[in-house]
Amino acid sequence: ADDYLKVRRPGRGVALDRARRSAVWDLFEAYRAHNRIDGTVDYAEAAAVGAAYLEDTSNGPRAIADHVLVDEGQDLSPTHWQLLRGLVAPGNDDLFIAEDSHQRIYGPRTVLSRYGISIVGRSRRLTLNYRTTAQNLHYAMSVLEGGTYVDLEDAPEEARYRSARSGPKPVITVASTITEELDAAAAALDRWLKEGTTPETIAVLVHDRYQRDRVVNGLGERGIAVRAIDRDRVQPGKPVVMTMHRAKGTEFAKVVLVGVGSQTPAEIDRLAAMDEAERTDAELRTRSLTYVAASRARDELVVLKR
Repeated sequence: ADDYLKVRRPGRGVALDRARRSAVWDLFEAYRAHNRIDGTVDYAEAAAVGAAYLEDTSNGPRAIADHVLVDEGQDLSPTHWQLLRGLVAPGNDDLFIAEDSHQRIYGPRTVLSRYGISIVGRSRRLTLNYRTTAQNLHYAMSVLEGGTYVDLEDAPEEARYRSARSGPKPVITVASTITEELDAAAAALDRWLKEGTTPETIAVLVHDRYQRDRVVNGLGERGIAVRAIDRDRVQPGKPVVMTMHRAKGTEFAKVVLVGVGSQTPAEIDRLAAMDEAERTDAELRTRSLTYVAASRARDELVVLKR
């Protein structure tokens, strides 16, 4: 507890004085006591335990890898970076990291130098997009306008991507009700299927599982059979409906985004309870999530806004 009261917390977004730190530490202890009873550790703490083991060099170095390749680096937590640092000794070509701060939808903002990983002057920006068309990419990038993004060097990241492909402009429709939203989504899927698009290359992306299930039922009522995707793989035969988070790392020929710009009452209350720094970060993540979802489309994109 004493160490936590003194340790620096740069980049955490919320300033904590001594009294607040003490209260937070009480929560830590209660949470860990509960986990000990269950015999569990959470995802981030498991990485911290592994990092602590690798950092203990009392019986000699414990690095177990010559090189480590890291993808989606923007979504890793500080404890995961500590673990990765411990896996391989510092040196030439020790860590190769691919990341895009515009796609940060999970992890906190992180500066790698704080975890013994030096990348200053050693990074390269990749700007050519091979997946989506220039028109879809332009829409995806427009979602990010007005936000401030920084890379793992803590340097501002400018979005200067270009596409190797061209196609139709995204269709953007404003739906004032859920019924209008479902009607528009059904019309888009019906057209694509009649044009001969392979069903499983069509995706409807939503914000959460509740909305996913509602869309699956609503499309079924309109004569469009679709398949909800959670942890399972996409199977042939039907268009798919999944959350925007689940869609990360995937791509589809045709994509419909549902509920862009809408907020549930719970989300509004959650944002209102945050301080300014937390709220700004949460809003950036929302932009990033829409950017990720829009850039899943290879050829055609339909955006249903609320």
